[in-house]
Amino acid sequence: MDPKAEARVERRVVTALFVDVVGSTALTAALGPERLKRDLDRAFSELAGLIAAEGGVVEKYVGDAIHALFGAPIAHADDPHRALRAAWGCVRWTDRQEQGRVVFAVRVGVETGEAIVDLGAVADARQQMSVGACVNVAARLQQLADPGQILVGPVCHDATADVGEFADLGDIELRGLGRVRAWRFTGLAGRRAGRIPLVGREAELDLLALAARRARSARAVFALVSGPPGQGKTRLVEEFIDGLTDNAHILRARCRPAGELGARSPLREILASAAAPTAGDEAGIGDLIGGAAGLFNDATERDRVVTALAHSAGLSVSRDLASLPTSQRQDEVANAWRRYLAALARTRLVVLWVEDLHWAEAEVVQLLDRLTLGLDLPLLVIGTARPEFGIQGGMRPGGDRFFISLDALDEVNARALAEAAGSAGVAGLDRAGGNPLFIIELARARAVGAIDVPLTLHGVIGARLDELPSRDRELLQRAAIVGEVFTVDDAALLADRDPAEVAATLERLAELLYVHEVPGGFGFHHALLRDVAYSRLTTAARMRLHARYAHEGVGPQDVEAIAHHLWEALGPADADWVWQGSLDLAQLQARACEAHQTAGRRYADRFAYERAVETCRRALRFATAPRAVAVIERGLGDVLLASGDADEAWSHYMRARDLYREHGVDPPPDLYPTALEPPVYTSGMFRRCPDEPVIQALAAEGEVLARRLGDRASLARLLAIRAYQLHEAPALEEALQLSEEVADPTALQSFLVHAAILQIRAGDFAVARRIFERLDAMAAPVGPSAEHRFEFRAILALSTGQLAEAQRLADHVVAQSVARGPHLRTHAYREQAHVLLAQGDWPALRRVAADAERLVTEHPDTAFCYAVTTMRAFETVAHAMEGRRDQALVALRRAVEPLQAEPLERESVLLLAHAVLGRHDEVEGLIREVRARAGQVFWFFERMQVVALAMLQQWDAVQAALVPLERLAVRGNPYLDALVSAVREELAAKRDGGPPAEHRALRDLGYTGWSELLAYCPRPTG
Repeated sequence: MDPKAEARVERRVVTALFVDVVGSTALTAALGPERLKRDLDRAFSELAGLIAAEGGVVEKYVGDAIHALFGAPIAHADDPHRALRAAWGCVRWTDRQEQGRVVFAVRVGVETGEAIVDLGAVADARQQMSVGACVNVAARLQQLADPGQILVGPVCHDATADVGEFADLGDIELRGLGRVRAWRFTGLAGRRAGRIPLVGREAELDLLALAARRARSARAVFALVSGPPGQGKTRLVEEFIDGLTDNAHILRARCRPAGELGARSPLREILASAAAPTAGDEAGIGDLIGGAAGLFNDATERDRVVTALAHSAGLSVSRDLASLPTSQRQDEVANAWRRYLAALARTRLVVLWVEDLHWAEAEVVQLLDRLTLGLDLPLLVIGTARPEFGIQGGMRPGGDRFFISLDALDEVNARALAEAAGSAGVAGLDRAGGNPLFIIELARARAVGAIDVPLTLHGVIGARLDELPSRDRELLQRAAIVGEVFTVDDAALLADRDPAEVAATLERLAELLYVHEVPGGFGFHHALLRDVAYSRLTTAARMRLHARYAHEGVGPQDVEAIAHHLWEALGPADADWVWQGSLDLAQLQARACEAHQTAGRRYADRFAYERAVETCRRALRFATAPRAVAVIERGLGDVLLASGDADEAWSHYMRARDLYREHGVDPPPDLYPTALEPPVYTSGMFRRCPDEPVIQALAAEGEVLARRLGDRASLARLLAIRAYQLHEAPALEEALQLSEEVADPTALQSFLVHAAILQIRAGDFAVARRIFERLDAMAAPVGPSAEHRFEFRAILALSTGQLAEAQRLADHVVAQSVARGPHLRTHAYREQAHVLLAQGDWPALRRVAADAERLVTEHPDTAFCYAVTTMRAFETVAHAMEGRRDQALVALRRAVEPLQAEPLERESVLLLAHAVLGRHDEVEGLIREVRARAGQVFWFFERMQVVALAMLQQWDAVQAALVPLERLAVRGNPYLDALVSAVREELAAKRDGGPPAEHRALRDLGYTGWSELLAYCPRPTG
């Protein structure tokens, strides 16, 4: 189609009217064709005049019928009403025909709906102007009507039910269209249809003021203001904000649909608002650091908070956060925002205003929910949203939740608002239904000469758009491609006009309140104004404009926006015919595929996992080559794994592997360890973990491939997986040797940490120490990864007799954990608890356990691991050692609750907890369970087993269980030497009747707790 001709074609909401003159065929014989034609011409002229008087346009004559449109080429706010008035006038025209003339009857069909309209055709010789379902329905209804009847379709009836009288005909069969609900129209109801002050919202303002008073008392409050579009949500909050005293820190952000104007995260807007609240400048990482410097005295805490804030807002990517399991990352981010807002709120109330929450990513909503549930902080979060958000948003109820629903204005307030908006009169305000935007737009329409009452917001805005010259209207329609906010250059590009001319036009349109200026550009006066303007573009025009904007209007760094616009250009089903035969299609699809993959990773980096998964799935639509599909499948697996859906991630990894193999291509070797590490290292993430034989077969397949292709890094990771899963020491040794040969070992950091853990579990402490030293030589990590190393080093020191060093490391981890999320804080408490248990400081151990339990209680949404089991088990021990048997039993009942447990470590601490209460059967059951399941039992289980059996005085079992510990002790470990000696003393004293055991070597090292446990004789518990 010629571009100029295409520009005249729009998608419009119109009302189609068919008026058929009845009886002309029978009159031909009686009157003769010449006289009949004269009278028919006169009738058509008079009927057309009645239609035109109501604002309709006769598109064409079809035999003895007139086809007319209301809503094109000029829309009116009440086009369905106008069409019914015209239909009623045509029916009544029959009774007013002059005596002596041929009397004609008419029958009418009317329906409203979307149609494609050629706005230029009306200027030609009655060419076809509209195509749409509503046209076909109206034509069929007219054919079924009796003379003198007006039949109305469902959409038109719904739009005019308040101004007409109807008889319900039920569902009727329309030829070629199926069954359609219809009504017979029987008559009209006989009724015509700087900043405006806030009217009629006093009660809602009082609720917001109450919320602010509660927040000032250091209780975080969330106030949700909901209502349909145009109900005045933003205006209400503006009035409230203006009424606050200067003693409040205002932060503001707005959520937007995906891809709009770079798809800036609302979290990023919050930080920008805090960094530059008046200028509206965008905050970068430098601004963040500078702003945080004055909020946090401790540099470590400041860096941790800034890192998490910047990552969650999409300003930077933290590898350390990205490497954490999903729940821990969410905890870290939520904790950072709490500390940041707490720092801002030290001297005054913080008001965080987030608009349009119905467009927010799920992660943003969850964060706001967590920030305002049970938090002692002078923080007031105000969100505005459409009504459906209250059902779908997932906000939990609570005492500090205010849900403010904006209802329609009553008649008195509606009249006051209309007068304030400049209306010369108040007639017809009930048509607005109390919606403030309806009222305001009605008043403005009347001010420029419109005389009828808008019935729907689409009608109001459509009528206002058609008051503009066609070039201005076309400019807004094309600018709507970008979104609610756009720049002068955006509009100029899409309209093919000079930027200077466009700037002048937009300034004029701002004066007329179609748009308003925003930093760096313009925004539509209302989001729905943009929606109506956008909806008028034809499908083909929309797609081509989206493609052009993605190519020429979006910077290469804004991949989320590129992906959004290319999806709108190529994703809908209509793309098949729109782009048919286009030479650009293959290139566009390739770019769309790449953009969606990159955008998916970006969304995942800032934890917007739902959007990340959706974007990656869309990428599959554009991939054609099997290898490209396999790459996307793997990327989708990465995103799903990061989101915590390990089962689905596994299926996509396997699909990627199968695609490679089915087409005779080797999968990338690193696909195998990437897929296998989750079920081996973190099997608790799976609802149904892959079977062991499957894992082993894939690991073997990956090893063969990695060896053949010389991929040392992948091979090292796979060998470590085998060692971790099957406890094969040679595999781990080979993996460590290979890792020395990898050019860039930073990719192996996670592998090395797990290798060190394996060595600690196996009791090879010297090798574990060397691995930690090697990790130290790499780029120093920041954030949680660095503390992760300290945690296991504390265990290493404790296991080798360096109690003072273990205490120092544990205290350091606990101190650093203050700025961390609750899950990682329990890790720190676990290391400290191990040290306190070794020292026998039972009161301190109970206090640490209580701190950990408080974290669990205060964060019900956080998934906790076996670290919590350790704390509960050690609390059981502490109570029992201090003689509080009942409290010990309570703690034990909590300890056996299933969490995200890892094998053997959980069982080890439960072994000690059962033993200290004399529970023989449970101890023996745990020992049988572990030995039946594990090919190799780690040394810490052997230690717990020996001590537990000694407490229960199972001396023959103690003798047998002591052998593995004695083998480890000969390596020169002072702690194990002392522990073995103490056990031998107990054997000699209690089994053989020798002198009392003193455990001098163990006590000299400071391990008083283990000495007391070995000497303890518990009373059996049922």
